[in-house]
Amino acid sequence: MKVLVLGGAGDIGSAIAEILCSLNVDEVVLGDVNQAKAEEVSKTLRSKGYEVYASKVDALKIDSLREASKGVDVVVNAVGPFYKYGFNITKNLIDADLNFVDVCDDYDAAEKILGLNELAVKKKLSGITGLGWTPGLSNILALEASRRIGELDYVHIYWVGSAADSRGLAVVMHLFHALIGRVPMYLGGEYAYVDAGSGGVNVEFPKPIGAIKLYYTGHPEPITIPRFIKVKNDVTVHGGLIPSWQNGFAKFLLKILKIDSDAKIENLSRWIHRIEDIFRAGGLQLSAVRVDAEGKDRKISFISMDRMRKLTGLPAALGAVKLSRGELDFIGVKPPEAVIRDSKLFIDELSKHGISINCSEFSLS
Repeated sequence: MKVLVLGGAGDIGSAIAEILCSLNVDEVVLGDVNQAKAEEVSKTLRSKGYEVYASKVDALKIDSLREASKGVDVVVNAVGPFYKYGFNITKNLIDADLNFVDVCDDYDAAEKILGLNELAVKKKLSGITGLGWTPGLSNILALEASRRIGELDYVHIYWVGSAADSRGLAVVMHLFHALIGRVPMYLGGEYAYVDAGSGGVNVEFPKPIGAIKLYYTGHPEPITIPRFIKVKNDVTVHGGLIPSWQNGFAKFLLKILKIDSDAKIENLSRWIHRIEDIFRAGGLQLSAVRVDAEGKDRKISFISMDRMRKLTGLPAALGAVKLSRGELDFIGVKPPEAVIRDSKLFIDELSKHGISINCSEFSLS
């Protein structure tokens, strides 16, 4: 088995590569425009006895992608932000006849990537979009809730991230993109748009996170989950940062600087990225996702807390291995909940490899 990780020199890409190695993938190629950094990461992994190599690749150029992907069974795309690069890279992957997994976390990119389904079907290719932390783990937990309950009344997804737990410009750009404009939710059995950063709710996580106020954020789950899981009423995503003062600061910057476009987001993000160590100081190296679902007088709540690298990297790596081995039998471009047939098995495998998922189940009758 040979896997190419695009963006393999980055924070998430390098985590995916390391996890793939731990899953006994024969050979991993780190594809990145920054070859020097990719060489550095690959050298570290080779020192642990893994078959890892670096390749300079610009995934936006199909000839470069084709050259780097010779002999590859599956590609994992971790090049972000996805609203900027996701569709074009996915189109190149399909044009290059490559099966793939990505960790797309932007709602608009996800919609466009799913629009490539027909092309992938014609070419008999398989691609999973949004198999990371949220989306990804969140979708699988919603799927598990539906397996246990049946038709659901609602799915509420809550995520918490920390500057101390992330590296890279793409994460900052994604955050601001998710907090501007109007973003999709599924409300009352219909798709609707709400103001990003509105709809504040208080959500309880285990310590050390505790209680935190979270807000509507633009993510793909409200787009994909109602298409593949029976949900009568709502699918929503609320997110935020720890420590909580950073949520107010982010909203203040967006308002005072009148950030209303992706071009302005990039300029702001580059400035924030340069001083990001200020925000990391004293913060928790911890991220989390909570998925609450209810139906038939039963409520289930799943919570998982860990490093962002692991929460994102392990689902993607595990999905890539399953896709390469033929364990996921489908063609086209689909979200995780459409192709992972056995959510319990997938969750058990995540737990086996270090992602702990706590479940609380209640009867409401």
